[in-house]
Order: sequence, then structure tokens, then C-alpha cells
Amino acid sequence: MTVSKFAQSALHDSFLYNHVSAKLSKLDLQMIQSIPQGGNWQDIPLSVANQSARVMKIRASGGRTTYYGRLNPSLPSYTINTYFNRPGNGTFIHPIQDRLISFREAARLQSFPDWYRFKGSNTSIYKQIGNAVPPLLARAIGLLFKKSLTIDVFAGAGGLSLGLQDSNHKILAAADINTHMRQTYSENHPDTIVLDVDFSNPIQFESFIERIENELRGRSLGLLAGGPPCQGFSTAGKWSIADPRNQLVFSMLRIVKHLQPEHVLIENVVGLRIQKNGKTLLAIQENLESLGYRSEWFQLNAEQYGVPQRRRRVFIHASRSDGLVGPPTPLFSMVGRKKNGIEPGLDTSDLANPIIVQDAIGDLPSIPSGGGMHTIDYDNTWITSSYQQYIRNQIPFRDLVMNQSG
Repeated sequence: MTVSKFAQSALHDSFLYNHVSAKLSKLDLQMIQSIPQGGNWQDIPLSVANQSARVMKIRASGGRTTYYGRLNPSLPSYTINTYFNRPGNGTFIHPIQDRLISFREAARLQSFPDWYRFKGSNTSIYKQIGNAVPPLLARAIGLLFKKSLTIDVFAGAGGLSLGLQDSNHKILAAADINTHMRQTYSENHPDTIVLDVDFSNPIQFESFIERIENELRGRSLGLLAGGPPCQGFSTAGKWSIADPRNQLVFSMLRIVKHLQPEHVLIENVVGLRIQKNGKTLLAIQENLESLGYRSEWFQLNAEQYGVPQRRRRVFIHASRSDGLVGPPTPLFSMVGRKKNGIEPGLDTSDLANPIIVQDAIGDLPSIPSGGGMHTIDYDNTWITSSYQQYIRNQIPFRDLVMNQSG
């Protein structure tokens, strides 16, 4: 019997998990104290900046204005990646406190509910949260398809599964090679079979196919979903066409060939569009076509689907019989691009306002740099926004949209 998210929430209603922040060095702490809300490395005084080789390198090259960024409480956050334990790798400084955002704050900005508990080492949890598909983005995609049996490969911590589950899909099985990610997945998806699979290993690949066919027992697989590792396509950090992780997306196509699901959903970073001048994306679609599928791709802005974060992701959808669905209809306004160094604002539209940082994390208790606990008591009187009510599972998503629209 599937455990509903409200039933899971009831087990953890008075607790807050993973509210722990990375410890800053004395120099990093000195630097971030000079950065205002919405500011970045440009606000660090030269007398302080010249003590850091990294900051001076950024100054010399005119690096991204998201580096050493402090969150603006009045806008959705910038992308939460796996490096939110380092101020120099993005906009991860708390909007008010002189520290980095905690695991729970990052999870909130990714739209994970508060009952979702991350397990494993701190190093792993950064990856689990930063690499996750935001559940609300996955929910929007999942509503495009009829509810069905689903397999999630390269499942990570389970953000894609959670969103698909919330859109009424039954997650039969999930697979990932990382022990800690499987541990987190199992903790939060107790009714799903969780498998340890290296899809680049032929023996493990065949064993996985056999196991899934046995579990299906002649039933049709409605959806094969997955987010193959994206580092090889990412525009953040080092990027290489020769990165072997680029080939894992084609391992997913081999699964399609064997299991013949009605629908296929592949999630990845926007860098996939330009890898090899677009030839990688074209090759994926041509492979799907050769297997008897029609395919489409679209880029989505996460804040338009309730995620309090400016995250851009590409989704490839393929259908064997039901036809194409197009992108989900946006429910919230998007955030414009930064121009001439000026912080972007909200686009004017008739849609609901997007969820902003203050509404996402403004209720969470103060902690020092390097402080916090993995389990603390939560007082519901702290709640100050509809998003916080939603993330604590006190209101359904439709009420969140309605309240934002009001």
C-alpha cells in the first residue's frame, strides 16, 4: 500500500530535518559580511579581496555575478547546485545571517517537503540536493501523462520520483549507483523497489532488465523516467565533450529498447542543447525514433511551476502511441534576466507571483556558520507564508497557487 505524503508528514510533523550549515573560514566569513542582499563578489572591499587568490582571479576575469552571492529575499533564488557549501561557487549566502544556507534551506529552495529526510555523509547530501530534480517541476511534467507504472533510473535522492508520485504515478522501482542516494531514496519512498545498478556494466544492466520484467509480470510499463548524470553537459565548472558520463544517457535508451515503455522522460541541464553543437540532443531523438517513438524537447523555468528557484532544465519526452504533449502550462510568473549588472525583476503577467526566498525559508531558526542539527523541534507558529504551509503539508498545492494569485 502506497504511503501518502500527508501520512508521511504526520510521522514527522513536529520535527525539522537537516538544518545544518557548512562552516566558513575566517576569510570567507569576513568577505560575506561585506556583501548585501542581492550582492556578490563585486561588493567585497579590495583590502579583503586581495587576501583571496580566487576572488582576485574573479576580479581580473570579470567572473559570474552569481559568485559569492547573497540571496535576495524578494526573488526566487539562483540555481542551487552541489557546491552550496562554498560561497565562491554560486549565490548561497543566507539573505540575512552571515552564513551559507543549510541543507534544509537548499531543499526548500528545491521544493522538497520538510518531511523529506536526507541521509548519508554531508558531502553526499550536498550532491543529493544540488543534483535533484525539483519535485514541483517533476509534478508539472507528470500531470501531462496518464497515471501509470513508472521506473526511475539514475534516481538520485528521489526528487523526480516524488514529483511523479504526487502526480499520481506509481513508482515501481528506482535505480542508482550511489549508496547514500539509495539510502535517502529508500527512507522517503518505502513502497518502491530500490536497486543498485551500474548501467555501464553489461552484467548489471542485464540483471536490471530481468528484475524489472519479473516485477512487471506482463503488465505494461507506462513511463521510464530518469535524469542521467549531467556534469558532462553542464555549463557550470569544467565541461568536456569527452566526459564518459555523457554516454549514460544512451544507456537509458538501451533500457527503452528492452522495456518498451509507453512514454520516456529524460531530464538534463540546458547545456545538453549545445553539446557538440546540438548533435547530442539530435542523436538522442534519432535513437528514440529508431525505436518507434516520436519525441520532443522543451526547456522549463522552475519558478513558473512553484519552485522558489531560477533553475533552467531541459526535458525530452518520447511517446510510443499517445502522441506528444508539449510543455506544461506555467502557473507562476518567471524572473527576467539580469541586465547591465542590475538584479532582474519579475516579468509582468496575469500569472501568480513566483515563490520568493523569504517565503521559502524565512521561518527557519537562526543558526551560526557551521551550526545546526539534523533533527530539531519545529513550532508551527513560525509559519509566515503559504509556501511554508505547503512544504509542511498543511495545504495542498492548488491552495498555494490560489493564495499566490490573490
